[in-house]
Parts: sequence; structure tokens; C-alpha cells
Amino acid sequence: MRYGDCPREPDVYIGAVKKTGAVAIIGAGLSGLSCGQALVAAGVPVRIFERSGAVGGRCATQLWQGHLVDIGVQFFTAQTPEFKKELLTRLRQFRPIVSPIMDEHDQIITDTAGPRFYVLQGNNYFAHVLSHGLDIRLNAEVGEVKFHGNEVEIEGELYRAVVSSLPGPLSRRLFSLAQTPAEFEPCLVALLEYAGAEPGRTRDCYGRVFAGGKDTIRASYCENNKVGRIVGHKTVFVVEAGAEYSRQFVHSPSDAYLPALIKRHEEMWSIPEGQMTAAYGYCWPYARSSRDFPRQVTLPPGAFICGDSRSPSTVENVWADGHIAATEVATYLASNQ
Repeated sequence: MRYGDCPREPDVYIGAVKKTGAVAIIGAGLSGLSCGQALVAAGVPVRIFERSGAVGGRCATQLWQGHLVDIGVQFFTAQTPEFKKELLTRLRQFRPIVSPIMDEHDQIITDTAGPRFYVLQGNNYFAHVLSHGLDIRLNAEVGEVKFHGNEVEIEGELYRAVVSSLPGPLSRRLFSLAQTPAEFEPCLVALLEYAGAEPGRTRDCYGRVFAGGKDTIRASYCENNKVGRIVGHKTVFVVEAGAEYSRQFVHSPSDAYLPALIKRHEEMWSIPEGQMTAAYGYCWPYARSSRDFPRQVTLPPGAFICGDSRSPSTVENVWADGHIAATEVATYLASNQ
């Protein structure tokens, strides 16, 4: 599926293998899309492979029970002038989240990255905007990458270089690395709907976050703070399980882990039993990097990585790392002409 037109070079066939003249990017998450946009802006043709049916990766929004719910990235922040310019240029429909986030002691957590905001159409909309003008193949899982001198073979086609924006363990498998660039933690997610508005202590804050990863719950956010998202007289929460609990049930069906999450969630928000009207469970097998500093790994010539395998897992950081990777790729191409 193509989302627009990008610079292309004529296809050249060498035997049964087509030489594309493009750079391949594996993964249409935010860092991969950012890398693609930066390369296209530099005049380098790209083709992005995405194994799912949608762009955005963990910046995901889902229509559930008639509500528009961010099941992945909960909010954005913007510190650098470059990212602020990107948002103002590409994305105008963002709104502030005014209510605070509190910790387990009911103390307000101050985000040093600045104010939090969300996208009116769903946070995934940012990924769709970034995808414009890029050649993207959806439902296209790359099984093997072969390196031939200064060229890379993917699915019977030759590319000038390849960038993996996948989580560390998947990049390791893709490039047959000796070790992963970074370890990743799974995260179980629950979407919970309750009858009525503002049950329990939902007036107090937008979210509650427990540090350390040992509690059943890592974070719980009330989506009603994102105006225009929730329909009817309902209240909706996105609940993220703690690291240890997620590892324990990562391969289990949702009915095995939802009851404990719901019980702990209702304790956190002082919600009486019997008000919940719907629940849904989801698992991110590679939710976020578990290492503060990624490992230095040796990549094959022509192979690059980007995203939170080597940067923090915030939207701004993975977007910026996509641009950094694009610069690395352009330098490599210039030296191998």
C-alpha cells in the first residue's frame, strides 16, 4: 500500500533480483516514519515494510465501545525547537491535558519534559500524518535480510541500505546479531469502562503511576481527560500492568490477568465494585526498553537501527532518533557511491 509519492529511481533487474535504488526501512513506527521522511527530504528514495495492517507501532489508538482510546502512547511532550516545529507544521489538532499525574503517595508528578498533550483524532493520527508521501508496504513481514557487499537483499529486491526501527530483540533476529541492542519489557494493558462520569477519585487527576515495577499496576490513566474521546455517560481507563506482573502473564489469555488488574485499579481510584460495564485486555510484547543505556552492537555494513533500541521511549526521542539514523544512512550512501 502506498501513502503517496516519494523520490524513486528506475528499477533495474539483475537476473531475477530487482535493484530498487532505495533504502529499506523495517517497521512503520514513529522512528521508522521519521527516518523515512528525513531521507525523502534529502532526496533518498525509501520503502517501508510494516508487518501489521497499520502505521504507528506502539503509538496506537483504538475505537472501543464507541470510545477513541489510546492503547499505546498516552500523551506527547515537546522540549526541542525541532520537534515543536514538526508538530506545528504537520499536526495542529493537539490539546493539553490539564489534570496532573500522581504517584502512589498522592503527590503530583512534575514532568520535566514540559506540558502533556494529546491529539484530538487519536494519538495514532500523528503517525498517519508522518506516513504521507512515503512508499509503505503494509502486512509485509520481512523474513530475512541478506547482505551482498554494498547492497541489501530483502524479499528478492536489492536496496542500498536497511534501517530497523523494530524493538531490540527483533532487530537482533533480523540482522543475526550476537546480542540485542537493548532488552525490552512486555506490558499488559487493560481498557476498562465504567457507568457514569467521574467514579471514585477520578476528579483528582488524569493518571496514577507506581514506580519500581513491582506493583500489579504500573500506571492507570482516565481517558475522560481527553475531551471529545469518550461517548455517553461513561468513564474509560487505560491500565498498564507492572513489569513483573506483565512478565508473569505475557503469554496468558486476558481472563487470567484482568481480574487482579481490575481489583488493584479500583483500589487505586476508590471505585466501588459493580460499576464496571466492559473490559478488554491487550499485550505489548515489547513495550519499552528496560535499559537506560543501550548496548553497542556491531551491525553489518549497510545496516542501521533507530528508535528506542538506543533512545528513550518517548515520542519526541524516537522521532529525533529517526532523523539521526537518516543522517547516518545518508553519510554511508555518500561514501559508497
